[in-house]
Amino acid sequence: MKDKKYLKGTSPSVHYLLLGAKVIAIVTAVIFFVMLSRGVVNAAVTAKINGQYQDKSNKVLKTRVDSGSVSFVGKLIKVSGNNIITKNNVKRYQELERYIDARSTRSNQVSALFDGKSDYKDGVSSGEINELDKKLLKEKNQDVYQKQRNRLDMIQIWFEQTQDANGYISKTWDKFNDNNASLNIKKISMVNAYYKLIKNKTIKKQWTDAVSKMTDYYSNHKGASARVTAAKEQLDALRNSPLTEKYKPANVDIIGTLNKSDNDSDTLSNAGLTGKTVLYYDSSSSKLALMTNVNGNYVAEDGYISVSNSRVSSGKYNIKKVITSAGSNDAIITDSSNSSFGQYLNNATDSTLESNDITDADNTTSDFNSATPVFWMKNNSSLSKSIYFSNGSTIGFIYSGGSSYNNGLQISSSDLSSLQSKISSGTTFYAD
Repeated sequence: MKDKKYLKGTSPSVHYLLLGAKVIAIVTAVIFFVMLSRGVVNAAVTAKINGQYQDKSNKVLKTRVDSGSVSFVGKLIKVSGNNIITKNNVKRYQELERYIDARSTRSNQVSALFDGKSDYKDGVSSGEINELDKKLLKEKNQDVYQKQRNRLDMIQIWFEQTQDANGYISKTWDKFNDNNASLNIKKISMVNAYYKLIKNKTIKKQWTDAVSKMTDYYSNHKGASARVTAAKEQLDALRNSPLTEKYKPANVDIIGTLNKSDNDSDTLSNAGLTGKTVLYYDSSSSKLALMTNVNGNYVAEDGYISVSNSRVSSGKYNIKKVITSAGSNDAIITDSSNSSFGQYLNNATDSTLESNDITDADNTTSDFNSATPVFWMKNNSSLSKSIYFSNGSTIGFIYSGGSSYNNGLQISSSDLSSLQSKISSGTTFYAD
């Protein structure tokens, strides 16, 4: 009877064996899928970490790290620990985090030296600048290093020229107090020029009254002329040095600058220029200046800019656009047969191009002289920040860095930024 009963179903032992097999199969499947998922997750984490490097083998971070991806990996590791993320990936993440933090720390240390956009903070010393200069060398990404170094160079220039100005004004003030008659046109012009170079608010405030008293005394006792007033604005060699050069203590004769300004004024007048402001390039001295018409005479109020390279032909041009950051689809019409030649197109679309009778506009030409029918700004990164000019038959740029081009004029990045803040579209540009 028992045997017959087991024939109708399964025995208990067989039943348990089958149940055990099912459990083992389920557990095995779960483990398989967990391990598979773990492998997929770690592969993704590895890719996100490696994706933050420009050169993984040399540990060179990208110029712009994807903070979102880094933050995601960090949170994932914090939540799961070593249960999902492998030890190697945790180690890679920690190394990446150290590099990012070190870059951020260096950037913040440079920023901490600034007091606003145009001054440095009290307490800055040459020793602090030199130490930070050494720290910046730890940055392996050349673009990031150059950007941080340029900012530190600016502080160093400001610091050194301020110390130089402080010394000259102090010496002149002491002599003036001993003998008022010690002031002459050269000294009072130098004092005012040096005063404009001070890039520390506390030191500038310290000398405000003294400079005012010396200027008033000379004006009242010597009869300052219009040329003397203009001289106060002349900076020439006293202005910021290019960032590629170390600042040299200022020692310049303002009268010599005045003479050059007079000669340049004659050149512009002879060219028939009468506008309020003219951007003037003197090829014989490789100097560039924004000239202001004062009582019929052009004066370089902010001094002269050194031009490192120029291939601009003599003549009159128009400033078409001050480009602070060119858009990825910005373009200039370069087809000489097109009635809109030289027009700057912001965010040029297919419809924009068609409305200007332009077809087959795609090209990757970096030289704006040969690009046709349009020059795409994205094809030459050195022009993404520049001053664009044209005379109706040619186009050209004032820019910093990059290669040298026909109808191009290169100046330092700091000079370019300064010039961009003072110039606008429509200004006449005259090259001699």
